[in-house]
Amino acid sequence: MTRKQVTVSHESVVRLWLWLQGFSEPRGTTSLAPDTLDDHLKRTGALQLDSVNVAERAHYLTLWSRFGPFDKERLSDWVYRDRRAYEYWGHEASILPISHLKHGLRRMRLFPPDRWRNSSWWARYDVSTASKRRVLRRLRQEGPMESADFKKRPEDEKRAKAWGMAYPKEDKRALQLLWHAGKVAVSRRRHFRRVYDLAERVYPKVQPVSRTAYEDGWLLAGLSGCGVASEKHLTNYWTAPNPKAADRRRIIGRNLTARRIAEVRVAGFEDPYYVLPEHLEILQTAPAAWGTTLVCPFDSLLWQRRRVEDLLGFRYRIEIYVPPRKRTYGYYVLPILHDGRLVGRLDPKMHRAEGVLEIKNYFLEEGFEPDATFRRGFRDSLESLASFLGASELKVCAPSSHVV
Repeated sequence: MTRKQVTVSHESVVRLWLWLQGFSEPRGTTSLAPDTLDDHLKRTGALQLDSVNVAERAHYLTLWSRFGPFDKERLSDWVYRDRRAYEYWGHEASILPISHLKHGLRRMRLFPPDRWRNSSWWARYDVSTASKRRVLRRLRQEGPMESADFKKRPEDEKRAKAWGMAYPKEDKRALQLLWHAGKVAVSRRRHFRRVYDLAERVYPKVQPVSRTAYEDGWLLAGLSGCGVASEKHLTNYWTAPNPKAADRRRIIGRNLTARRIAEVRVAGFEDPYYVLPEHLEILQTAPAAWGTTLVCPFDSLLWQRRRVEDLLGFRYRIEIYVPPRKRTYGYYVLPILHDGRLVGRLDPKMHRAEGVLEIKNYFLEEGFEPDATFRRGFRDSLESLASFLGASELKVCAPSSHVV
């Protein structure tokens, strides 16, 4: 007997998505605490880490967008002292809920993936067994260490000349590959630099999930963070694993048969969409999002940019690697989220030595008419961000000529 396919509205899909992502209420309605951190990580899947610090580190900015200013040291304690979370691969390098570790362990056992083994990049990046043994021996004898504690060796210079390009020293690469393989773990961060230790000193003892459950994690984590999503909207939301097209369809089919997910139709879209049964039940009750905040370029809301474009009508690209003269909006652009819509973007820069947060430019989407509510929310967002960054001055430059 076949089940009748449910049709859901575009609006309800967006409401559920923003609710799951933590954007249904104004920033700061809920404070960041151990339980709200756990809830955010479980819903979205992970906090992406990134080294760009033009405004603030990605994981801090992502949490500020929802919870407002918070004590960064307390966050560090919850992750690295209390082990409520751990660092590994989720979307990219991420902070993940500790409950995910059993999935992470399966990826570690399968590392490196076949697509890495067969690449020319892997042949250059892989390290010798001697380097791995040297790194593990020093960690075992000397305790937690940074990559800077491992000196460059003569072999590193020879290989760099042979490759004709600069590559990280071999023992640094060994640390990174041993981390991927689960032999070492990130024990803590020191000024954002990873401090590594032997994995058995960091991770609690749990058993890895089966390979099937690991594959299903791609789908279930994506639906947990997105709510209602098509296959193309799930692609690259979660990249541990990152299945190819045929495998994605196999995983979706298996979970449909097991009724762990349901297929629905979204009004106005042709592709089949999928949803967790528990989310289907709350589609009509998820609250409409309200309030104004700024969104980090590496926020989980933006991981799947095709989805953002399809459902929110907002085309977003990171222009960090675009030459300055070819950039449309700026180096590190933050979208502006207002009452459930992405209505604009701004280009910030924190001048730490001077204590100045500069908004170099901002743009509003064509057709968006700012009212008094938006202006108050926008100004409050800028002042909250300045406070969070420790800026004593907020400098907002004139907007582009086409901005209202």
